[in-house]
Amino acid sequence: MFRLDARSGAAALALTGALALTAALGASCAGAPPAQRGEATCSPHCPPPGSPQAAPPAAAPTGPVVAGAPGEAPVFEPERLTLVLGDPRLAAVQRLVEQEAYAGAAAALAQALAAPPSPADAAAWRYQLGRLRALAGDPLGAAKEYDAAAAAGGPLADYARFAAAELLARAGQADAALERARAVASDVAIADEIDRVVAGALADKGDIEGAAARWRVYLGRSWPASVWVPEALRFVRALLRHPSEARAEEAIRVARRIRDEAPGGAGAGEAKELEDQALSTLPFARRKPFLDPGPADLLARARALLASRQDKEALAVTGALIALPEAQAPSAFACDAFAAHGEALGRLRRRAEAADTYGTAIERCAAAAPGGAGAAAAPSALATAPSEPSTAPSEPSAAPSAPSAPSAPAPRRPETLYNAGRASFRVDRHAEAAARFALLEKEYPSHRLADDARYLGARALLALGDQAQFAQLLTAMPDDYPAGDMVADGLFELALFEMEHGSWAGAVRPLTRALERFPHERAYHAAGRLPYYLGRAHIETGSPDKGKALLEQVIREYPLSFYMALAHARLAEGDPAAAQRALSEAVARDAAAPYAELRSPAFAQPAFARAVELARQGEAKLARRELDLLGVGARTAPREVMWASAFLLARAGALPQSYSVLRAAMATAGADGGVEIAGDWVDHYPAGRWRGAWELAYPRPFASIVAAEAKRSGIPEALAYAIMREESAFDPKVASHAQAFGLMQLIVPTAKRMAKPLGLPWSAEALRRPEINVALGCRYLSVLRGQFPDNPLLAIPSYNAGGGAPKRWITERPSQSFDLWVERIPYEETRLYTKRVLASLAVYEHLYAADQPSEALRTPLPASPAARSAVATAAP
Repeated sequence: MFRLDARSGAAALALTGALALTAALGASCAGAPPAQRGEATCSPHCPPPGSPQAAPPAAAPTGPVVAGAPGEAPVFEPERLTLVLGDPRLAAVQRLVEQEAYAGAAAALAQALAAPPSPADAAAWRYQLGRLRALAGDPLGAAKEYDAAAAAGGPLADYARFAAAELLARAGQADAALERARAVASDVAIADEIDRVVAGALADKGDIEGAAARWRVYLGRSWPASVWVPEALRFVRALLRHPSEARAEEAIRVARRIRDEAPGGAGAGEAKELEDQALSTLPFARRKPFLDPGPADLLARARALLASRQDKEALAVTGALIALPEAQAPSAFACDAFAAHGEALGRLRRRAEAADTYGTAIERCAAAAPGGAGAAAAPSALATAPSEPSTAPSEPSAAPSAPSAPSAPAPRRPETLYNAGRASFRVDRHAEAAARFALLEKEYPSHRLADDARYLGARALLALGDQAQFAQLLTAMPDDYPAGDMVADGLFELALFEMEHGSWAGAVRPLTRALERFPHERAYHAAGRLPYYLGRAHIETGSPDKGKALLEQVIREYPLSFYMALAHARLAEGDPAAAQRALSEAVARDAAAPYAELRSPAFAQPAFARAVELARQGEAKLARRELDLLGVGARTAPREVMWASAFLLARAGALPQSYSVLRAAMATAGADGGVEIAGDWVDHYPAGRWRGAWELAYPRPFASIVAAEAKRSGIPEALAYAIMREESAFDPKVASHAQAFGLMQLIVPTAKRMAKPLGLPWSAEALRRPEINVALGCRYLSVLRGQFPDNPLLAIPSYNAGGGAPKRWITERPSQSFDLWVERIPYEETRLYTKRVLASLAVYEHLYAADQPSEALRTPLPASPAARSAVATAAP
């Protein structure tokens, strides 16, 4: 939401964040000497050093978009992009903003405007002055500056009108706010916010009907909860200030939407109070339907509560649902009711009850008996293990008065079978899980979840000790599910079983089949795994040359991935020169990539011009909305626009959004395919024109804090950044559902233990301060690393699962190699986390600490060298 007053810290954070990022980028394209371009934080298409394109322009830059020759599209030159407050003439203003001294910054900027700049600069400076006055708590002064910016014209004229309208509305000047809001053009991204401002202004004027119409339109769109919940509450309050039965009913419906749909129940307390107030104004006949909702309404509410993660409330509602008469016989409603109850139980970690409830859900999802006379008899395998007889009493079938065909199963039966199998798997009821997965495959062999059921069903059979059936099912996956997205995982699971048991020869065939079918996996957790383990298998079975060639292939083709790090460490153990040669050759190859311009007709579009100016102002969220008009959010934008967007967002201080664009898959005009923008850089080492993309995706914000605290705690700076990137995406204010806070996502008890020796505060509020959070997070990493002196990388899974868990896993598997040990981390979240962080560690080391020994590329081959040595010593 576009909020620019002193009560909201979002705009201040964005502004100071953009300035901090500019400083952190250092020698970026925007400020680097020509000789540094292409090696600093440029777009991947920056000119490399020494190229003719790297020469500075003869004339003063006019902006990052340069018109092409006749018949050519314009070019985006990222080195021309500068923030408004990056202007040397505004250095004093920038210093005050960095200190959050907004009143002083506004005064300094007003003084700078006294010496008239160019018309374009004047409009940009006026807009920035409006922002600063708003942040300083002067809404009317801010509105005046925005009016001046709008009068000056330029790409942000409509944004200035909108900002003035919002500020005037809040100041109680409804007519002035309406005048400016109605002057905003309909083609700007902010136009869908006009309804909100107009609604509030009309409500202040007493026009509740006009206001309600605008609020309905506004709330009918898709907004983040932080936006729509406060506005919905405002709408409810306005309705209740103008009493009528119809308005009270609408107030109840909107209040209930807040209660049920707001994530985590945000605003639910006030919504309930307003709902009760509205209910009290209705006569009983009109109040009764709200007090006694029907089954369909209850089911809709349960689904909304589950979607908003209000699990306790969802459990209560679903408990009422499954007790209804309508839920006692097979039907789509009964199926959904029991499935929702099972989901709520599972989320609340009542997992055994969830598995039981899903068993009933399977029965309710079945086809109704002929004539609709209750539930059809369910196969005993649905609710019990195949080897266990059912103890449920059988019920006599009611004889129908006339023959009739059974109804079809409930539409959600396949999803229910799958979730039921997973629920059983989680509580180690493996026979039951296998039976449920097998039933899904039998009844719905073409369903999108059938191959998932095969994969998990095979794992359940393995847990029961049925190795032959496990191998048979996974071996047949490529033939049974030729288009299945779990085939690679199935074949890899089979190979992993063989490798764990020392049968490297047995692993060769499934790995070879998987690699032939999936020659270049792209997902971060799988990129390079097939050639890596096939290489290991060849080495273990007496074909070292074939194995080394595959490890070198992983180093060349999967830059700085988890498996590239493993391949480098394993190859370097036996042939350090080969490992170094493979890496050096790959880096040299990518450094030699030719320069390519960012050229697109889209750069001439008004939306892109507005995005550029918003980025220059530090308005990252608004810039992203303009870019979405060009297809960035939908991933339909040309690749040149995607690159330019990533750079703009980074310069505006929106780091997570910037690298999310770089990772995004981008649809193309091709008949049946897509091209991943990630393929333009993730498949290349950060050298030459590719380096800029990696630096955008792996930035170093809060550089001085991280450097100081990493040094004080004795941990690698790269590790602190790798953890931070995964934990918070560099958002210092973020809080998780588990009540972890800040950049390194610390919970209060852990923070308290780390803070005492340092004499630092540890409250939730303190943890939102970067200097506190980073200090405590680095100390915690240091403590964890100290617990694993023989393999400090074990601090990574410890940070996610707690230090005790990796110690337990080492005790259970003391001789296992690090690669297989990670594959068998029992917590999926921790397993994937470890792979992501270790890959990020490799990237940060390569980008910013290339002159220091790499931990990621020197991973110990055993998970715990000390534990393996102890086992070997104790052996007879």
